Formats: sequence, structure tokens, C-alpha cells
Amino acid sequence: MSNTDRVRAYYNLHRKCFSVQDYKTGLVVEHTNKLRFTNAMFVVRKSGNEKVKKEGRKNVHAFVNGIRQPKWMTPHLSYQEVKYNPHTMDYFKYKRVMTTCDNLWLDVDRHWIGNVWLFMFDGKPCIYADIDKLDDTKVLKNDKPSDTKEEPLMVIKDETTIKRIYSGGGFSMEFLRKKQRQIKNKNKLLAI
Repeated sequence: MSNTDRVRAYYNLHRKCFSVQDYKTGLVVEHTNKLRFTNAMFVVRKSGNEKVKKEGRKNVHAFVNGIRQPKWMTPHLSYQEVKYNPHTMDYFKYKRVMTTCDNLWLDVDRHWIGNVWLFMFDGKPCIYADIDKLDDTKVLKNDKPSDTKEEPLMVIKDETTIKRIYSGGGFSMEFLRKKQRQIKNKNKLLAI
């Protein structure tokens, strides 16, 4: 398995660590206490979630899919805590820290892709992700900026994305443009 292969990870209740599965074969290739992913997404299988609620017993149905990074980096303080409880939730939620009221747990967008950190702390699994924050007064507004021609307040670059944050809580994201072009060119060559 190379460093560019996708894997999926889930919390293993019996071993009290994270199990890493090969994405293609589904075989568990490793057990570990910390992982870092890029191009990651959260996945919850609806049938497994319904089975947990019906039977009251947990099963493996929630994952983080992504490209595992070999080098561990501690998540930045601005990253959000993520949780999933199959007994009370249908999907992952992230913690929105508010200065004006109590903290909120908001749904993670089902199409969100970004960086995720999984690690054990005091024997419990912790999940953090670089889900963009919104301004406290704009919690329920659309994430897209109303005018993308204005200058961004901040530009964040990492190995996979370029995020531009605008006033009013909006943002834009360039995601793997080079990789998308490579895939498109490869598909054109295969079509010949």
C-alpha cells in the first residue's frame, strides 16, 4: 500500500484503537492510536445506523475515508472537534464554539472534504477536522461569499487545497486542480 492509496478508518471498540482498512479490499491492514488524513470525508452507512437504533448494539458502519499521511502533525487550535453517536445522530457533527452563547453541535456537510485527525486521548477516541468556521452572527447563512471578486481576508494553503476566506463568513476553495486535470487527461487517453 503506497502513501497515495485511500484507506478507511474506524474506531475499534474491542481493541480501543483505530482500525485501518484497505479501501479496495476492505481488509484491516493496521491498528493504531493516531492517524492524519488529507482529502478525507466522513461516511455513515444508513442501514448500519438504523440497525444500531433498532437493536441497541453498535456495529461498524461509520468511517473516515481519505489518504493517510505518514507524518503526524498536531491539529491546530482552530480545527473543530467532530463526534458521532449512532444512538442519537444520523451523521457526524462538529463543535461550533460561540462567544455569545453555549457551544453548538452542527451537522457536517455530507459533501465536505478536508483534513482529519484521529487520535486517542485518555482512552477515548478524538476526531478533529479543518471544517471552516463561520462568524458568530452568520451561523445560519450560506457558506458562499456574496461577491467573490472582493479581496479575501485570509488565504490558507496546504498540500491539497487553497482556501480563501471572505468578510461575512464566506469562503471559496480550490481543491486539487492539478490532480483533477491529470485525471481528466488520463480519461481522454483511455477513451482513444
